Amino acid sequence: MSQMYCGAVRILFVLTATAFVPGLSQVVDQATIDYMASNLDVRFNVISNIEGGDETFAAEIILTNKGGQPIVRGDWAIHFCHIRLIQPDRLVDVKSVNVGNPEILRVTHIDGCLYKLEPLSTFSGLTTDIPTNIPLNSSHWFVSKTDVMPNWFVASNNTVPRIIISTAGESLDFVGPFDTEAKWKRYEKDLYNPFTAEARYERNGATDLKGPGLMVVPTPVEMDLQMNKTMMLTKDWVVMADAGLEKDANFLSRKLGLRIVSNPPSSRVIRLVLAAVSFNTGTDPGNNNESYTLRVDTAAKKITITSPTGLGILHGVQTLPCLRNENGDYMETTIKDAPRYGYRGMHVDVSRNFQGKEEIMQLLNIMAMYKLNRLHLHLTDDEGWRLQIPGLEELTTVGANRCIPRGNDQCILPQLGSGPSISTPGSGFYTVEDYQEILTHAEDRHIEVIPELDMPGHAYAAIVAMKARYTNLTAANHANASAFLLEDFNDPSKYHTAQWFVDNAINPCIESTYTFVDHVVSEMVKMHQNIQPLKIFHMGGDEVAKGAWVNSTKCKEMRVRLGLNDSDDLMRYFVNRVAAITKSYNLNMAAWEDGFLDSNEVPYNVNSFGINNVYANAWQNIWEWGVANRAYKLANAGYKVIMSQATHLYFDHPYEPDPEERGYYWATRFTDTMKTFGFMPDDLYANVETKRSGESYTKEQLCEKPENCEKLNMKDNVVGIQGHLWSETSRTRDQFQYMVYPRLIALAERAWHKAAWESEPDKEKRNQMRQEDWAKFANSLGYRELQRLDNMSVAYRIPPPGARVEDGKLVARSAFPGLKVQYSTDQGNTWCDYTDSKEMPSGTLQLVTRSADMKRTSRKVEIQVPVTSATSQMSHSLPLVLTIVFIQQFVMARR
Repeated sequence: MSQMYCGAVRILFVLTATAFVPGLSQVVDQATIDYMASNLDVRFNVISNIEGGDETFAAEIILTNKGGQPIVRGDWAIHFCHIRLIQPDRLVDVKSVNVGNPEILRVTHIDGCLYKLEPLSTFSGLTTDIPTNIPLNSSHWFVSKTDVMPNWFVASNNTVPRIIISTAGESLDFVGPFDTEAKWKRYEKDLYNPFTAEARYERNGATDLKGPGLMVVPTPVEMDLQMNKTMMLTKDWVVMADAGLEKDANFLSRKLGLRIVSNPPSSRVIRLVLAAVSFNTGTDPGNNNESYTLRVDTAAKKITITSPTGLGILHGVQTLPCLRNENGDYMETTIKDAPRYGYRGMHVDVSRNFQGKEEIMQLLNIMAMYKLNRLHLHLTDDEGWRLQIPGLEELTTVGANRCIPRGNDQCILPQLGSGPSISTPGSGFYTVEDYQEILTHAEDRHIEVIPELDMPGHAYAAIVAMKARYTNLTAANHANASAFLLEDFNDPSKYHTAQWFVDNAINPCIESTYTFVDHVVSEMVKMHQNIQPLKIFHMGGDEVAKGAWVNSTKCKEMRVRLGLNDSDDLMRYFVNRVAAITKSYNLNMAAWEDGFLDSNEVPYNVNSFGINNVYANAWQNIWEWGVANRAYKLANAGYKVIMSQATHLYFDHPYEPDPEERGYYWATRFTDTMKTFGFMPDDLYANVETKRSGESYTKEQLCEKPENCEKLNMKDNVVGIQGHLWSETSRTRDQFQYMVYPRLIALAERAWHKAAWESEPDKEKRNQMRQEDWAKFANSLGYRELQRLDNMSVAYRIPPPGARVEDGKLVARSAFPGLKVQYSTDQGNTWCDYTDSKEMPSGTLQLVTRSADMKRTSRKVEIQVPVTSATSQMSHSLPLVLTIVFIQQFVMARR
């Protein structure tokens, strides 16, 4: 689900030519590798995505020897991750091709995104500053800086690989600018351009309300707030809870620093009460097990939270801090509330790049704060197996570690810029104790953890790990060495996955596969047992490559034995076997949508699984492809559908169509917080606005083919909504948080609250109502919610400001009113607060938005302000103004 592309790419490698005699070679020792890593300057520049049509782009890699010694031919190789397929017309059928004019290098596709470049006998060496161009073709396009992965490394036999320093780290300084349309557009019909300051100003149209537009996020069903009646919550207040609410009382006690008592006083008490909640006619959203009431009685000095469940009580506890005014006093309030969906989830991929338990637990804190209640933890994929499984230690000793093996090392290959050693980014896993700590943290916050072990596709790490186990046990003459094998050694099938793996599909035709599945499910059940009993096993099931298993000897035998026809039947057989294992542990099952669909887009018979609830994540909705109807097909077929549409709910996509913004962009060129906020999960086809190219597209155009717009007949089978972070480009904590927040808050709003505009049939009126609602939400982010994230040290994304010149005067605004915009006239050395009443200097100005706590800034943007008489006069006093601002900032910093 994480990426889908079509097209091809052309790359140009540029090496440093020398006057050495062709064929000159040397023995490569550690000193040579160290020298190359230290002195080889790498530059990657995109030249054009357009000149080759929709299928190619031109780029160049420039290698320059910055040292005083020549680099000559030897058995060294430069390894790098390239997320497109190089030479797709040739590397589909062979592993290596010679490149250059004349041919001086060999490029080899190893697996996934990993390639290596090796010198041929015609390679004459590298001296200083004499570039040579070598053209290559690749599939697809590059329009974003983060399409290029860091940490290229050089390696040879019998040496320690070294990261090439010029490519090391997260700055990506070796990637050239995307400063022309041919570089930032994917193809000629791509309508997207990076937002200018002026274009962003138009998008940042939310009216500044001078305060939060919503007191509580997500929006409650009913709320009566009297701002003129307030009270302080002092340390002599106490908490009293009904039996069965001890955990929630402890949570509240820790949060507010209050004592828990069994006999409440007549006042200064917060009561937690188990009781039913009733709503006014027409306002009850259902999901009453999570409903709650919250009453702040300032006269009696009492706060009462009532719900039929502890989960509802916790929702009330999370709402309570939102009812304080600027002075920290609580306002008189009555709230009746319940969510629109029972399933309100966040999916996190920790396989592609690993995040430790601390980051996951902070995510759980924030999910609870915004009333999300499902954590879908994507624990395995091609790039790593992240959960310790007792009895199959190789899954983490091998499958969780990425490296170039040396000696007795066993690991999976480096991917996604992880570098050559286990110590570099990309390796890591949760021990059983770590995972149980996460479960305990989640259970305390009434969040259900749904673990996903992706299979049969996306299983490269598991396959390699179980092959290592087989190899080790065979060497020790172990009788059951093959008990957990996941591959048929007599399978010459050839295929490429969406991520260019050639060997990532677990074989469904060998019994050891199901022994493996049973074992890992059994161990997960044990891990959950005394903390949060496992309810759902998510088997992944997505993106099995066409061509997998077609030549497997074992599968040919099984097709004959069972009367199966093709790979479709093999996949159906696999899903049914996994369902049987799941059922044997009294679990429900889940998978991505394509795990339950045959090649004709027909859902498998859900009743054949014999499981109470089978959940499907409906993710693929590139509108013009006509596959968005899968969500409703599956719901009508009896599956419990979780709305997971990539165009609005995939947070690995960029916030803007800008090369400087992180993320993949296969489903849509960008997804900002406003787009997620505006999603209408109850009316899927009403979300159609553009094609992937940016060309206008409407619901009416989509539904010209009736089969594209299957009607939803089983509405109760759409049970929830989920946001997703696939982590290919998120290697660090800050990158992870940048991509998740604040989009997660918009997700929570839509998951909990159905807005009135969602039911408005007139599109023009609906858009107007939505824009007014967005203004309230955006003001809540800028004036309140982002400060809450700052207080938790969350590195959320700060949107760059929009700006334009009106009548010779600069006007600027943030996407989230309340966040300050600042400007600089001296390339960022000093910064001044922008106000609409201040006369601005002329010339080139840099602008940034500040975080709510003023400690961080957005990306810088530039705008030209023309000279006017006012700005000309002001320029004489500008040095004094800047000096004063500098002194003020210095004093603030000292404080």
